[in-house]
Amino acid sequence: MGAIGIVAEYNPFHTGHALQLARTRELLGADLPAVAVMSGNWVQQADCAIADKWTRARLALMGGVDLVLELPTVGAVSSAESFARGAAALLARTGVVDVLSFGSECGEVDKLQRIALCLNSPVYEAGLRRFGGEGMPFAAARQGAVCGLLGQELAGLLSSPNNNLGVEYLRALDSLDSGMCPMTV
Repeated sequence: MGAIGIVAEYNPFHTGHALQLARTRELLGADLPAVAVMSGNWVQQADCAIADKWTRARLALMGGVDLVLELPTVGAVSSAESFARGAAALLARTGVVDVLSFGSECGEVDKLQRIALCLNSPVYEAGLRRFGGEGMPFAAARQGAVCGLLGQELAGLLSSPNNNLGVEYLRALDSLDSGMCPMTV
């Protein structure tokens, strides 16, 4: 195995990030290097990071990450879909990352994978158009379409931000055909 990939804003690096890194290494091997893709000075939702990218990268290195790569600003401030795709693509281009580890509220890759496959299906697109045509906001239309296809339990997972981002990582890995294996903590 080559390396673990982690996507994070580390805004700032905290005990939850340290736990994710420790659990990932515990499951995969303590000696595996960790490559983190981190937002720069601007983070998701176009907020300014609480500390500059150099300080945040240094804290990540002190916390056990071996290499920090910067997600370009256009990806860092974009939607969850663009954020995840940009980060996954950057990890894939390193040529050394075998596993993408991400945090989620549900902790079950299989459930998130079912949602990701659903979101990539033509039948989902039809449902999304129907709910969107009824004037629903995108997030509600998306969840409604998934509920109609997979049921309330799985659709409800999209209400949590880390689950939602995890689904987007899985969609990105699928579209990139990178060979990286996903895992969630």
